[in-house]
Amino acid sequence: MNGSLDGARAVLVVAHHGYREEELEAPRGALEAAGALVRVASSSLAPATGMSGGRAEPDLLYCAVRPDDVDALVFVGGVGAAEFFHDRAAHRLAREALQAGKVVGALCYASSILAEAGLLEGRPATGWPSREAHLRARGAAWTGAAVTVDGRVVTGRGPEDADAFARALVGAMTRRG
Repeated sequence: MNGSLDGARAVLVVAHHGYREEELEAPRGALEAAGALVRVASSSLAPATGMSGGRAEPDLLYCAVRPDDVDALVFVGGVGAAEFFHDRAAHRLAREALQAGKVVGALCYASSILAEAGLLEGRPATGWPSREAHLRARGAAWTGAAVTVDGRVVTGRGPEDADAFARALVGAMTRRG
């Protein structure tokens, strides 16, 4: 897997407060190990704080991300992901990235961001179990699996599945390229 994504670019979007550390670190580690350049985006350039006290330094504001500048866009989960549930700019970014042929992913609570953006309608998807009713209400075919891949859309269930999600994300990006 090493080097399979040389030159690929990924942006991981984290909530400014309340992201899940392992849901950021597992994908970042797997993508970087595969050769991708990974940047972290948030709603503020101040350090983001995780649910367990971790900190992430955003490289850019999520609203500055352009689909043409990335190969993958991933929304990191944690209760803070609710920051983006009704954020039209985040929804537009996710839609534009998928329409541009990019891999779009979400883990845990963040699957609801993709659902609100209309990207899960008619698609198999997973997320944190408490989000099942929301995803179903937005037209997703709930799987409840650790990871669900549907073409260029990758969703993960929760922090215990972060490594499996990361592997699926790298796989989706490798198949895309």
